[in-house]
Amino acid sequence: MEGSTGRPVTMAHVALDAGVSIPTVSRVINGSAPVAPDTRLSVLRAIEHLGYHPNPMARGLSRGYSDTVLVILPHITEPSATLRLGGLIGVLRTSPYELHLVDLERPVTERVRQVGEIVLRNRPAGVVVISMSLDERDHQAFHDAGVPVVLVDSPSDEFPADTVDDVAGGEMATRHLIALGHRRIGFIGDREETTVGIPASADRRRGYQRAMAAARLEVRPDYVRTAPHGTETAAELAEQMLALTEPPSAIFAASDIQAFGVLTAARSARVRVPDQLSVIGFDDIFAASLMGLTTVRQPLEVSGRRAGLRLLQMLRHTIEEQMPELPPLELVVRNSTAPVLTAQEPLSTVSFEALDMATKVSSSLTSAVRQDQLVPRRK
Repeated sequence: MEGSTGRPVTMAHVALDAGVSIPTVSRVINGSAPVAPDTRLSVLRAIEHLGYHPNPMARGLSRGYSDTVLVILPHITEPSATLRLGGLIGVLRTSPYELHLVDLERPVTERVRQVGEIVLRNRPAGVVVISMSLDERDHQAFHDAGVPVVLVDSPSDEFPADTVDDVAGGEMATRHLIALGHRRIGFIGDREETTVGIPASADRRRGYQRAMAAARLEVRPDYVRTAPHGTETAAELAEQMLALTEPPSAIFAASDIQAFGVLTAARSARVRVPDQLSVIGFDDIFAASLMGLTTVRQPLEVSGRRAGLRLLQMLRHTIEEQMPELPPLELVVRNSTAPVLTAQEPLSTVSFEALDMATKVSSSLTSAVRQDQLVPRRK
């Protein structure tokens, strides 16, 4: 509700309506000191009459803490981020805490404010940081703020954190393509020197390179391309790759969003998927199943739930739900990958280890899903 001037109702308006001082209104709202029953009733009636809604963050600055949970993350509109948020919100929905989101799009070196500084300024009851690169100043600010902090997709030895092994995930995706007989395999990922969040793309690239090296396959420089995260930028990179004199027969994209860009480029170039080009992504967002995309599934929603439950435990809030286990990464085989049909290097150039993997995977291609038992880095 707004006052007669059209401006939002403030604590001063409540004090005037109730015939008390502003500090008295503050004491009633925050419960910071005893207030006479009649005075308290007058303040509550004024609050109801005026439709006043206290600002939780402002209350935090006056009390030293608030009833809010601050969630800091990059790319808030990304499907992988919304899945994690969905799990987190599902847990906090029944708690007394209000969720406030802070979307940081810039790399750590370009930010106006550090993550830790945001926490210090807002003084929330607790903090969840998702997929953000943190430095020593951030960690020190967390300690200075004295509030519970939980990290997701951000490794830490100081705070509770859930992460997955992105290097192993990159190996898993690439081994799948190698097992299908592909030799010319490309990689499309994030531009690593300007990344906003945790360098997951770089780790997945390292996994791709490890798998290629283990199979004694060449990693051609023109088959490894990076750009700012997004479907359109990935499509541009894929167009360049498919226009090569000798284009790859398979592409591993560091995320499903980027894999969609590869599929778009293939369609524009009239390259048939998976007959002429196999494509695999990473994350297994909802749209991946609709697109028939083969991908590496990571536990996005579960990691969000675990973060919410951990935070409530640290806030000494009673919870009935048991902490779910963090599932391992899983290879989900759909329609965007298939055995190679074009002539490539003879099988003799590939290691016996790769051939063994090819036999195992090829024998299970009739199954919709193949799981590789990989454990997350930390729980």
